Amino acid sequence: MIFKEALSPERQASSQHNYCMFNVINGLSYMCLGETVLILLAVQLGCPDYFISTLGAMLYFGFLLLPLGKIMTARVGAARAQAYFWVARNGAALMVASASVFGYFSMMKTAMALLLIGSFFFYGFRAAGVVMSQPLIGDFTDDRNRARVIAVSVGLFYVSCLIALLTISFVLHLSPSLWTLTGIVVVGACLGFTSSRFLARIDETENIRRSARRPILPELKNILGTVTIRRQIMAGFMVNLGVIMLVPVSMLALKRGYGVSDTDALMFALVQFTACAVMSFLSGKVAAVIGPRKTILIGYILLLSIGVLWLVAPSSLNGFYMALPFFFAGGTMVSMNNSVTHYFLQTVPPENRVAASMFVSVVTGACSGVVGMILAGFLLKLCITDPGDLLAGYRVYFLVAALLLSPGIWLISRLTPLPSEKRRLPKSWQDVR
Repeated sequence: MIFKEALSPERQASSQHNYCMFNVINGLSYMCLGETVLILLAVQLGCPDYFISTLGAMLYFGFLLLPLGKIMTARVGAARAQAYFWVARNGAALMVASASVFGYFSMMKTAMALLLIGSFFFYGFRAAGVVMSQPLIGDFTDDRNRARVIAVSVGLFYVSCLIALLTISFVLHLSPSLWTLTGIVVVGACLGFTSSRFLARIDETENIRRSARRPILPELKNILGTVTIRRQIMAGFMVNLGVIMLVPVSMLALKRGYGVSDTDALMFALVQFTACAVMSFLSGKVAAVIGPRKTILIGYILLLSIGVLWLVAPSSLNGFYMALPFFFAGGTMVSMNNSVTHYFLQTVPPENRVAASMFVSVVTGACSGVVGMILAGFLLKLCITDPGDLLAGYRVYFLVAALLLSPGIWLISRLTPLPSEKRRLPKSWQDVR
């Protein structure tokens, strides 16, 4: 429900409970529908490499639908808008699952179209749903319990994800087939529909809907005039492009370069997600010591090291060695994402955050999605030339990708230092910045 006055302690507690329940069920749903299962499904259907890299870019390309979140929030409020988009998101997941039927009957063009369109709407409706999540959390928490509620809800999400991933690995070990993967996607969609019921029960104030109704163009003109925002856009673009070009293709290279089974591939995904869970708690402490700007920079350098690890990867599968690129992928992704959010909140005034968040997300997400989709697909087609030695082709791909992404180190280093960081720098360096 939407209230004109601040929420009572009882309504806050009820909303916090519903939000935590949403995260528990959404974590189970996410692992059944996320990038790893989607890639495995596409591999099972026999989709070409360039197409699979395109699917990986849909996570960011879907940001084009993010403005729909503001439009819907202005009408029905943040909680109900996210609930509606979550229903639509999981409906899109069922579209992805239906691709298996057409693939089974050798209707590959139709199957690939369903995979591509379904994944776009899956990630697009997700982006539209979470656009107002931060103001919503601010409504049903206060200064005394906000940190605890966020920590508990995020922790529950990651625990659910790990449980779901272990369960999926066990199921695929018993029956490693296309239909098993399809069934996993369907179960994930059903769990997603269930989680949306808890979102709809969250209470909020009228303030969010009133803020969403404000015209955005005047605010955007002011935002684009600031150097800090422009530098954030360039840095965020390179961060997302790096993830698109290195992380999904790592799973693809593991599957086709080493020929591992779906069950073994999910074990490496488990390493990646465990790193996400661990670093989600540690990255905040690291950023508190060295600052979010430096955390982003270090995370990006470690992300590029994935390309180096693949370049010198052994010819035959070494499980301990191959866990490294997936551990770095998970740890750097969550560290950079958390630090980008932290840096944004530290540098953008509260009155500009809704408009700035939408604009930065659309530009860095959608633009990096388009560029990453085209660039990764082109490189894969160019580098994978010998069917008898796919691993050598993937090594060349990762080398070229790392070189193309290396200018991002300079762009991220140009982020405007925070006041606390400036005090630690020599005066001459501050003048340059």
